[in-house]
Amino acid sequence: MQNYKKALSLFVIAITKTNQIIAYGTAIILLFFGGTMLYEAISRHFFNNPTIWAFEFSKMSFGLYMIWAGAYTLLRGEHVSMDIFYSKWSPRAKATIDSITFIFFALSLLLLLYLVTSDALNSISFKETSNSTLAQPLYQWRASLVIGLLLLFLQGMAEFIKKLWFAIHNEALL
Repeated sequence: MQNYKKALSLFVIAITKTNQIIAYGTAIILLFFGGTMLYEAISRHFFNNPTIWAFEFSKMSFGLYMIWAGAYTLLRGEHVSMDIFYSKWSPRAKATIDSITFIFFALSLLLLLYLVTSDALNSISFKETSNSTLAQPLYQWRASLVIGLLLLFLQGMAEFIKKLWFAIHNEALL
């Protein structure tokens, strides 16, 4: 039992640390995105010289940020939840309900992951570009969505393991 607990703990820690590192890296990239959009705003408003890439770039960068931040948000427990009844339950009851509802999370996320992966592979095979005058490559953005969803799924698995362990053993895994 102790070896089992240690293996699960190592798995959860590895996923958690990976998502923390990626979240911090994403935050740094977000500063670059913000600076790029600031440059575009100054160019457009003060020099009357708008860029042709700003609208597409803002959509793509925001999508990347939102998807890649999902796993870290789950790790921090900051996704929206309905606490009308949940807040009144015992920690063990909360862990049990969270373990049960993980099935719906996993199934819907796996379906989404399948669809997005199929779309990304199709995009990569055709070297898809946008329809704008910039003709920006889209396949790397689509592939990044797959990575973000995979990270979210893995973090969901880590949270599920922690909750299930607590529901069964009435003690924290970590």
